[in-house]
Amino acid sequence: MAGTIIYLVISSLVSLIFIVLGVNQFRSKVPVALNTGEVPPREDELTDMSEWNHKHGRNLIIYGCALFVTMSVFMYFLEKFDNTVFQMVVFLIVIFAEIAWLEIQHSLLKKKLIKKT
Repeated sequence: MAGTIIYLVISSLVSLIFIVLGVNQFRSKVPVALNTGEVPPREDELTDMSEWNHKHGRNLIIYGCALFVTMSVFMYFLEKFDNTVFQMVVFLIVIFAEIAWLEIQHSLLKKKLIKKT
């Protein structure tokens, strides 16, 4: 039981990091970047800076919530069923799919909101 509590606390803290980042990006007055090391576009390069920030923030909030749900469901199935290898494979696929969703959303926003030169 203690292991489950520790796992859920750590999962919630990791998820909370993404949710807090999302809220900060949603409220930001300057353009934000999604990826570490990526230079955010300048205001004059964007067609709508507030939409850029709001959608990036919303996506990180959704990702943080989905990450917590995924990790909680994984823990539940890990305790109930025996096939750990299969569960790990499914868990990794779901986590990478969530990250891919985040990157796809970022790419779509770049295509939609960055002015063509």
